[in-house]
Amino acid sequence: MELSKGFFRALILLLLLGAMAACTPHSRPVGGTREQVRRAAGELALHTQREDYAACPYQPALIVARIRALESQDAWNSLCGELAQLPDAELELFEDEIRRPEHTQRMGCAGDLLARIDAHWLAAAVRLDQAHPRASGEEAAVPLLASRAIPVDTRRDEVFADGDLGLRQIAITFDDGPHPTRTPRILGILAAAGIKANFFQVGRNAATHPAVARQVRDAGHAVGSHTYSHPDLASLSEAHAELEIEAGDSAVASALGLKPGQLPFFRFPYGSKSAGELTFVRSRGNTTFFWNMDSLDWRLRDPHKLFQNLLAELDRAQRGILLLHDIQEQTVIVVPHLIRELKERGYETVYFVPAG
Repeated sequence: MELSKGFFRALILLLLLGAMAACTPHSRPVGGTREQVRRAAGELALHTQREDYAACPYQPALIVARIRALESQDAWNSLCGELAQLPDAELELFEDEIRRPEHTQRMGCAGDLLARIDAHWLAAAVRLDQAHPRASGEEAAVPLLASRAIPVDTRRDEVFADGDLGLRQIAITFDDGPHPTRTPRILGILAAAGIKANFFQVGRNAATHPAVARQVRDAGHAVGSHTYSHPDLASLSEAHAELEIEAGDSAVASALGLKPGQLPFFRFPYGSKSAGELTFVRSRGNTTFFWNMDSLDWRLRDPHKLFQNLLAELDRAQRGILLLHDIQEQTVIVVPHLIRELKERGYETVYFVPAG
């Protein structure tokens, strides 16, 4: 589908604003390669709010971006040497950066590092299975937990926080995708259980992986937008925030073969918003979704700890909208256990669709 001129104008402005943001203190050098790599896990662990976590200058994506900016093979070799010294639980933080093809071809160590990371996740999955054993044979399969669609009148229903759901009703939602490998794996798990979910896609990810974006829609899930580049909208000017919202909608809609403005649902990154931004989303005819159960899967990277938090959230809320992220490996590992727990607790799964 041909993109509108308005979308291209909004995208150009976003790129210019992004270039200005690249000069903020968050992305300034914070020591040499060794210091950055070795401090990454500890520095990230200090941030309990996701917007602060994402802005931390020790984010692996920012560290590797600084290496790339040096345009030096020696810098890549130095990065390899430092990453090789990390324990597996810290090395996995760099997985997505190592897997990027343009990085892999510069990193002679990529194969060895990814083998270690794969082994790390396999061992983590085994530990989760041991802590929460599953029956053998057919009973070990993901249980059937078919979802019921709840129609939403976008002309009337402005904001959902818990979905007005009843006791032991849950809507499973995923943010930040699509991811080229993890989103399809989650789709397979959901399909095996008969579950439908709501996915809120980031525009630039949908534009990069349009086939996966369509795979989500074609599997019967409801897709909404989640801005273009996932900023903290409340920290932006109203004009910049509106550009992010519109460009995100256009990019996701285009990936799905729709026209801009045809997506019914929206979610604010980090849940961060201003009154003006809420009004703007409403003026576009979108229903805004928040959540009342947070998996914290962006921070709880050990699957066992993540599952324990999910159990605690179910005990606390007992109903409502659950926030997950389909870009996280630990989430892929935990979702089958979550589904089994929901089945054992007698939950009904629901998902939201536009009325009419």
